[in-house]
Amino acid sequence: MRTQFRPVPMVVAEIAGRQHGIVALGQLLGLGLSRDQIQRWLASGRLIPIHRGVYAVGHRSITQEGRWLAAVLACGDGAYLSHGPAGQLQGFVDRRERLAHHVSLVARADRRRPGIVTHRPRDLVPADVRIRRGIPVTDPTRTVWDLASIWTPTAVGRAFTRAERSGLSRRRMAELLSASPNRKGAGVIRTLLAESPLPLSETRSWLEELLVFTCREHSLPLPAISVPLLGHEVDFLWPDARLVVEADGSDHLDPGQRDSDNDRDIALGRAGYLVRRYSYLAMGRAESVADEVRAILAERL
Repeated sequence: MRTQFRPVPMVVAEIAGRQHGIVALGQLLGLGLSRDQIQRWLASGRLIPIHRGVYAVGHRSITQEGRWLAAVLACGDGAYLSHGPAGQLQGFVDRRERLAHHVSLVARADRRRPGIVTHRPRDLVPADVRIRRGIPVTDPTRTVWDLASIWTPTAVGRAFTRAERSGLSRRRMAELLSASPNRKGAGVIRTLLAESPLPLSETRSWLEELLVFTCREHSLPLPAISVPLLGHEVDFLWPDARLVVEADGSDHLDPGQRDSDNDRDIALGRAGYLVRRYSYLAMGRAESVADEVRAILAERL
């Protein structure tokens, strides 16, 4: 049976289709393209340079995954997306945060690239990396370990807790801590390992998670989460204080939803419950929210 011939442009398009619209110079040369032909493709707009030796194929509108992969490919073999972008790719760092591209390198070669923050950890091992959506990336445990050296304790604590739902291994984290007990950020990791996991599996949104984090970070008693109450399900309940807190996302701006919320708040109020609602904007002032909840608990207890 004869093998069907596929023109090189078609093969390039297929590779780009598997790589979020990105190809690397080495891949093009491996297909038999000459450097002169690659230059002609660049001049015609068929290839759009993203980093040195890394191109978008046919268009400039590449996805965030494409930009992450481009940063990794630009750094050569043995490169892995790491730190904040690795957390965003794996779902435990908010994608709305604009973060620099961080890449960790196993190879010792100098791979500095404009627009990419490179790291050369000595202790990065195969067990600490994976492929996610076709992108080489440090796993959740290693990612949080790396973040501890550059982020605030509060941000690291939130990433640690969320990463536990994405496969963070406390055992592996303890091994990293034991091997480098004096590394920057090690104290934060030591504290987090000593704490019990937060009940984030019961939350249903990032906003609800923020309120749970606020309770821990400001030494408030943790509430019961997603509790049936008088025919309704409330987000948070401090039963002894009869305090209900609702984390209101953008869906609560709908007039019909607001009417439903008001009816429910009145019913709970008549039964002796105080209902307090916090939006995403309010949770940006977490310390004020914590002070208010603490004051209400003190009054009602």
